[in-house]
Amino acid sequence: MSHIIQETNDPVNIKTNKRIQWDDLDPKKYYFYNFLLGGSIDLLMFPLDVIRTRLQVQGSQNVIQSFPQYNGTFDGFKKLVRLEGKKALYKGFLTSECGYLCSRGIYFGSYEFVKQQFLKGRSDSDSDLLFVTTISGGISEALASVVWVPFDVATQSVQIQGSLSTPKYRGGTDVFKKIYGERGIKGLYKGFGATIIRNVPYSGIWWGTYEISKSKLTHFNIRQKLGLRERSSQSLAVSAETVNNPSHEVENEDPIIHFISGFFAAVFATTITNPLDVAKTRLQTGVFPENEKPNFYTIIKSTVKKEGVRALWKGLVPSLLTSTPYSMISIFLYEEVKKLSLK
Repeated sequence: MSHIIQETNDPVNIKTNKRIQWDDLDPKKYYFYNFLLGGSIDLLMFPLDVIRTRLQVQGSQNVIQSFPQYNGTFDGFKKLVRLEGKKALYKGFLTSECGYLCSRGIYFGSYEFVKQQFLKGRSDSDSDLLFVTTISGGISEALASVVWVPFDVATQSVQIQGSLSTPKYRGGTDVFKKIYGERGIKGLYKGFGATIIRNVPYSGIWWGTYEISKSKLTHFNIRQKLGLRERSSQSLAVSAETVNNPSHEVENEDPIIHFISGFFAAVFATTITNPLDVAKTRLQTGVFPENEKPNFYTIIKSTVKKEGVRALWKGLVPSLLTSTPYSMISIFLYEEVKKLSLK
């Protein structure tokens, strides 16, 4: 049935809700559309992730660098394609995608569920919204990281293999076998603490910024300010499932607001957490003496001492070039997926 709802004069059977919540969604449709769209976006953005990873480890004394020095993002692209071919733009893609799609399902599903639980009994104030969405974003990232980290370690280990030396790993499966054989399960979770320290704040900041941006842009009436015509439908229908969950309406949120809010969220969260990302990447891909026990603090301290404070923002440009369009497109599609997944 169509989710666009017409005017109704029956106040008994229709209950109005402001936002789409987890209980309004059909899980089968929700996960199917999420995996389909997530994989398509990853295919487009992955080459930038390869360049970002290499720029972040470049200059580190603990990482064996087998690619030439990159003088920025575009120089990295030119040298990568010239020396290693176009296929190198997708080094580690299949490994990354297997882990990402699994963790993506956990991430978005847990975010919607936790947010719904925390919002119960709270006001619609921006302060409550910011608190709930920031906490929900952090919790969902922590849960997803348990699945994602081993795949991230394997992906980055392949991504940094250049043409200046014989590759240690032949692919994703080979990475898992060799890392597990050398260091056991701890090797596959190398940098797990760093990932949590970086990704949990990023996710919390991202969702908090996104939801507040949505609220502010809605009150600002951004569509009118941009000179766009008003949308014809302001609400969507959710079919009845049980007596306790009758048919009702949910807000048909404006895609323009989702798109712009995704931009603000990505720029803000990526810029603030880039130093944490640099440390995480170096910790996961570095080779350290047996008597040395690196941690997040020592990596950051060493980086600043040897390369200066600016080194903590290495890879920021490709990170923004990746995260900003990715966030804008993915959140736009994700919000549409929620509409398509209504019961």
